[in-house]
Amino acid sequence: MKVKKLCWGLLFVLVLISSLHAKEQNINTLNSVLIVNSYDKTNNIDSLDYLTVDSVELNKITDIRSIFEKQNATYSTPKALGENLLRFLKKDELQISNEAMYWARLIRDASYYVDEHQTFKDTIIVDPIFLPIVFKGHPFTKKELTFYSMDFTNPKFKRPDLYTPAPIFKDYIDKKKSEEIALRFVEEKHPSYIHYTERDMPSELVKASVIKRDTYENIQLKVENDADFSDVTPVKFIPERRYWTSGFESAVQFSQNYISKNWHKGGSSNLNLYTKNVLSYNYTKDKVNITNQVEYRTSIYTAPKDTIHAYKVGDDVLRLSNNIGYKAFNKWSYTFDTEIKTQVFQNYKENTEQKQAALLAPVTATFGIGMKYDLTKQFKQKHKKLVMAVNLAPLSLTYMYSTLKDPEEIDLGRHGFELDTTTNLYKNSFTRLGSSINSSLTFNFNRNVTWQSRLNYFTSYDNVKMEFENTLTMAISRFFSTRIYLNVRYDDTATTKDTDFSYFQVNELLSFGFNYKW
Repeated sequence: MKVKKLCWGLLFVLVLISSLHAKEQNINTLNSVLIVNSYDKTNNIDSLDYLTVDSVELNKITDIRSIFEKQNATYSTPKALGENLLRFLKKDELQISNEAMYWARLIRDASYYVDEHQTFKDTIIVDPIFLPIVFKGHPFTKKELTFYSMDFTNPKFKRPDLYTPAPIFKDYIDKKKSEEIALRFVEEKHPSYIHYTERDMPSELVKASVIKRDTYENIQLKVENDADFSDVTPVKFIPERRYWTSGFESAVQFSQNYISKNWHKGGSSNLNLYTKNVLSYNYTKDKVNITNQVEYRTSIYTAPKDTIHAYKVGDDVLRLSNNIGYKAFNKWSYTFDTEIKTQVFQNYKENTEQKQAALLAPVTATFGIGMKYDLTKQFKQKHKKLVMAVNLAPLSLTYMYSTLKDPEEIDLGRHGFELDTTTNLYKNSFTRLGSSINSSLTFNFNRNVTWQSRLNYFTSYDNVKMEFENTLTMAISRFFSTRIYLNVRYDDTATTKDTDFSYFQVNELLSFGFNYKW
């Protein structure tokens, strides 16, 4: 038993000695484990350099992490640059403007070199059948795989179609069939001519890359205080005043005209071509008001009943009017009124060479001094407006003169000239003193319907001469309108040999056509 315990003791001592020896050997191994592979340039050989590491340093390996953390204590992760800073650091990418791309395409596009009026009759369009053959790998049809006749499925008697409409693109279909037959013939009889297949053709499409421009966030300016304009003195804008104003109206229309037999200028009812032109040029400043107006209207028609003249003139008036006013009070003004009226074309009595009116035969001038009343009213409805002017002239002078005075050449009695009892001929001039009333009215019912009226009244306290004109204009569009015109005239100074002559004269007109106004 003692021998057994002694053996176990010796074995324990041997194990302890061997463990100490192994620990020393491991330390020596660690001292030489770091080897550096170096290259000797002089001898052209590689050498191994051993780095000796002290055991004390190896004991400090556990503190390497703490040393790294101590060295990196001041290190911070870099932050990304903001968009506002990138606006100053990052340059914009090179881009092409839309205008430059337009001109580039315009130059490179060959279609722009061809004029729009040029044809392509001299241009050769290549037919696909004359291009290199591309094998498309046609599959076999069911008919090609059938080796027996299919006629037994068809009925013995087939009723023919009464009418078979031809296809719309028959020529195109026949051309395509002939091309297919030719291509199949080459594929079967001469396959050596085929050098390309569908696999050789490009399959991927080239997509254009879009140039994108970097967009940056707009910096909004923050306004802390409200704007103060107390120290700013606004400049008062006074527009330049226009004292002269103008207006123009023109109409060329086809019309139906009714004229009474006793009309002082002659004529008959007819279908004619009617034209009216009115030009006004007015001046207004302070208390002074000047109105100037030139009006000309005429109608020309064929005269089938007249064996001498093919064309005749119906209503023919050239009127020049002027009114000078000085404001008195409210809507009243002191005025001096002038009107000159005559005819331009010659008008003959039917089937005769006797003239009934002509240029300056006669010409009438009226002068008046009085007062004028002006009224302008704008209604609540849009475009509804009333403009009225009434001129009262207690002192008025009318002078009439005719360049023609031969009774065989013109009938002056129709115009109110006085008869000379000594010679039994009409005088070619006269002067009458009296009173006159001139008024005008324009009422716009709406934008398209307008009523215009004019009254001219003169009396010498022995005779009366009055004209009352009314015009209703209905605009269809800006340039076309329908016009209804009625002129009622009374003149008790006119004399004639006709037994059914009346002092009342009527001229009515219904027209449609072109109308322009500004």
